[in-house]
Amino acid sequence: MTDTARLLVAALVFAAGMAPSSGSAQSATAERERVAPACDYARCALSIAPRWNGLAAVRGGRNERAANLNFFWPRDISAALRGSDAAAPGLDSAVAQARRAVSIRRIGAALTDAGIALAATAAIRAVSAGKLRRPDGVLAGAGAAALGLSVPFQFAADGALSRAVWWHNLRYGR
Repeated sequence: MTDTARLLVAALVFAAGMAPSSGSAQSATAERERVAPACDYARCALSIAPRWNGLAAVRGGRNERAANLNFFWPRDISAALRGSDAAAPGLDSAVAQARRAVSIRRIGAALTDAGIALAATAAIRAVSAGKLRRPDGVLAGAGAAALGLSVPFQFAADGALSRAVWWHNLRYGR
């Protein structure tokens, strides 16, 4: 073999060793995932995102919906705040705050739903009569009052959800 051929073979071998192979990239990724905890802050911590029908607890950087504290028909969201680690710090507090958020939201939702129903009934009655009569005005006023009363309950539920998310995220702190 000539010196030029040997130099060319050596250069090719060197270049092949320097080029990243898909196998080594996959093994490095697999090693990082093996070393990383099953659930870390970046993947499993929750944050709150507004939605048209309530506040959602969303997970990780991709904002995957974990739960929604609905304005109109709230359901229990404590399972989403519990997570998979039963021994996590703050777990009892996260679940308790989630349940508190739902119970407060139910009061606010009942007032909101009643206010909308009363206002809609007053509007329908007024349109069908061709004028706003006193009973229709009373219904509309009661609907507006129910909607106004629902606001502090809705905000209190939002605060309880915020505390539940804080307690949930405590397990991922360093």
